[in-house]
Amino acid sequence: MIACLSCLLAGVASAAPLLQNASFEADRYSVWPGTAAGNGKTITGWSYSGNAGVNPLWKNPQAQKGPDSPFHDNGAIPHGKQLAFIQGPGRLSQKVGGFEQGHRYVVGFRENARIQRQGDQWPQVRVTLGGQVIVSPHEVTPIARKDDFGTPFYRVESAPFIAPSSGEFELVIETVQESRTTTILLDAVAIREVGER
Repeated sequence: MIACLSCLLAGVASAAPLLQNASFEADRYSVWPGTAAGNGKTITGWSYSGNAGVNPLWKNPQAQKGPDSPFHDNGAIPHGKQLAFIQGPGRLSQKVGGFEQGHRYVVGFRENARIQRQGDQWPQVRVTLGGQVIVSPHEVTPIARKDDFGTPFYRVESAPFIAPSSGEFELVIETVQESRTTTILLDAVAIREVGER
């Protein structure tokens, strides 16, 4: 696994564009195996393509009882009780407003891979913002052994980038591998503004 796609920055963070449902807590799915297509075709705040969804499933969503996670088989969920997944090629995207021209930002998120798969590929993940690659394609391997839920997901941050204009840009997290049996697990997506070095 790449050690970190992160640039640690000196300086004080300030206001930043705000993502909707950044930790995938807004929806309570109850239909196996947790794909958006089988649970109202909605991931609040996000558009999706491919076999994307949310885990765990809740047998009683209002009481949050009976969690079952067919895609989440290792690693500790970094924030809240839920995560998003993309099985095979696919994407999650969201239009995010609030960028200011000339200001510097980073995009961060947590990632992991489901152990269960076929073949020898792992998920390959790429992130774009406004059509520009901000996190290059990289392979994601499981952070822990099956049923070991003690280690938090990998932390990924883009290098700092400067907004070319003010307004809204589309953030896209996508899997670009050929395998349709690999699964990426995602949580805690964030955008923050950073000061100069």
